[in-house]
Amino acid sequence: MKYKKTLFNAKDMYLLSCTSSGKQQSHNNLSNHKRRVIEQNNVHLLEGMEFSETNEFPILKAYNGNVNLEFHPFTNHRKLDGTGQAIHFFTHDYKFATACDKHLETTTYKLSKFDCLFSPDYSLFVDVPSQINKHNVYLSRFAGAHWQNCGFNVIPTASWGNADSFEYCFEGLPQNSVIGVCGTGILWNKAASLLWQYAMRTLEEKLSPTLVIVYGMGVDIPGFNTPIINIKDQISKFHR
Repeated sequence: MKYKKTLFNAKDMYLLSCTSSGKQQSHNNLSNHKRRVIEQNNVHLLEGMEFSETNEFPILKAYNGNVNLEFHPFTNHRKLDGTGQAIHFFTHDYKFATACDKHLETTTYKLSKFDCLFSPDYSLFVDVPSQINKHNVYLSRFAGAHWQNCGFNVIPTASWGNADSFEYCFEGLPQNSVIGVCGTGILWNKAASLLWQYAMRTLEEKLSPTLVIVYGMGVDIPGFNTPIINIKDQISKFHR
């Protein structure tokens, strides 16, 4: 649901309209059966979203606000107060997938204290049917678009699988925006490094980002002109 501006901003309107578990107060009087039917696959949150033409991914708006923030993984969100902090999802999918899909409303309420959120970084794979990757792109865009509708500051996240995924992996991302990407797991494999460089150049060509925030050190990218800032990598140690 998109929260319109009134005397309150969109985020305040969101907080006023939901329960402490993140559920819409308007659903309180529904039977458990009726509520579960309506809320299946988060269809009740589609209102106010715009969708791309080719694959009908939710479209994210550009973010060019403050990036002078502390960046923390979703797994640490309970320990933080949210002020001057941003939550990212550059971690293994199983650590956030259920929270950002099945329990999206509850998670949204819990994350409302943070100054900024990255859209979830669902993995795209090089050796699976494209429908699996497209579904993961959809889930990432959906959560990000819902958070934007709730008045949250959201940094759109880009991810990709193999070169074939470039046909759809940037769909629904905004032009001229700060963009987040994962840069881990590419330093020990030349092919992965070359693909990452190619993907970053493709991202720059398609989206003209104002800034790219890379989780991890990444690698040098010949011919890449967009400014980059790096977030300290906390997951590569698990691959060593």
